[in-house]
Amino acid sequence: MEGSLSLNREGRIIRFSSDLAEMLGFGAEDVIGKDLSVLAPQGKGSALKKLLDAASRGARVTGRETDLRRKDDTAVAVYLSVYPLRYRTGKVYSYMVSVGTEKTAEVPAILTEEFQRIFRFSNDAVTVTDRDGCVIDVNRAFLNLYGYTREEVLGRNPRKLKSEHSTTEMYERMWGDILDPEKGFWRGEIINLRKDGKEVPVLLSINVIKNSAGEIKNFLGIAFNMTDQKELDKINNMYIDYIVHDLRGPLTSVAAYAERLLKELDGKIPAPSRRKLEIIRSSSHKMEDMATDILNFSRARAGALPLRKEKTYLNDLLKAAVTPFEDSGKKILVNGSAYRGSIAEDRRLNVDPGKIHRVIYNLVSNAVKHSSSEVRVEYKLEDGKFTLTVTDDGAGITAEEAERIFDAFYQTEEGIKTGGAGLGLSIVKSFVEAHEGSVWARPGKGATFGFSIPA
Repeated sequence: MEGSLSLNREGRIIRFSSDLAEMLGFGAEDVIGKDLSVLAPQGKGSALKKLLDAASRGARVTGRETDLRRKDDTAVAVYLSVYPLRYRTGKVYSYMVSVGTEKTAEVPAILTEEFQRIFRFSNDAVTVTDRDGCVIDVNRAFLNLYGYTREEVLGRNPRKLKSEHSTTEMYERMWGDILDPEKGFWRGEIINLRKDGKEVPVLLSINVIKNSAGEIKNFLGIAFNMTDQKELDKINNMYIDYIVHDLRGPLTSVAAYAERLLKELDGKIPAPSRRKLEIIRSSSHKMEDMATDILNFSRARAGALPLRKEKTYLNDLLKAAVTPFEDSGKKILVNGSAYRGSIAEDRRLNVDPGKIHRVIYNLVSNAVKHSSSEVRVEYKLEDGKFTLTVTDDGAGITAEEAERIFDAFYQTEEGIKTGGAGLGLSIVKSFVEAHEGSVWARPGKGATFGFSIPA
């Protein structure tokens, strides 16, 4: 059995691991704030003090055999190692003490020379905790980012950084990934709180650190300050909003006037001239769609994508998304039957109708562009989930393309020929994930794209 504790520079206990508590019978509340000698059998407190003094002077104190006191006042023989944590000046600010019932020569991974070099000189905020989540050490970048002193964070839980934006569900997912033996890490953007109460956005990664036996000993958190990047993104998004707003006005006018001319001059102008007006109208609508895509992508990337969920009939969503392609020259099947403008079994979904309409529309539009003659839409509603797939009979996509197809601005060679901004499928992904759903693409002859969302 092995446990650990941390001491401040005066030798008072500031962290007491659950493993050590199990070994000695003390709870953390019994010993925190007390001198290390509280764990010494009667009359042997000076022996522990000598070990600390020796370690602070630079002596190697590892695997020293000694006795510690249990809560029931019985003694237990242990092997004790003391590791001073120092400022760059060499002055000690804390001690990490490892206690085991078996002797080991293994130095904790977080105290190796290579790790300490990276830890000290990293520009990112680095936190090392024990497996209970209590802080063993933080680097200078952490102190600069959050405004605390080391004394205020050592031995504490990093939850003191938690803001109102971090939900219980998020933490459950986070720790699920971290403690998953197949994964062992988590990475994502969160908003933390500084000591002064100001919010700070960070890109946080948390990894497990194991010993040679594969047991989790520590957690390593690395936080990149995203404040400057978020400010730049905010400026960029405002700029995009202004551009798109100014662009959509003239485009709407061009499309409206082209439509009006086609109606007023119907039968009065030659076919070539009518065709040119039709091209003006369709090109204007296409540019409007591209401008909308750019705006939606910008807002999704900025996290400014509000959902307005309401009970919505599936029939209405399908009709609005499929009807525009009835004159495309492609056969459109819905659940195996030719689409006639409605479905027999209408159901209601709790979704943002505008966004899910856009999702289905973009998938059908993509399939119509790449199909030879037929587009198949399949949907099902079961176990509280709505799933929809769209399959074309075109050339299809490769496995490599399927992995990247939902990335912003990514286009296959065939996609480049058909035009567009390369944002349609990226927007599908953003809108579906905003509904806590997932998307996928299946490679092969005749590509299939699909999504699933809670209904």
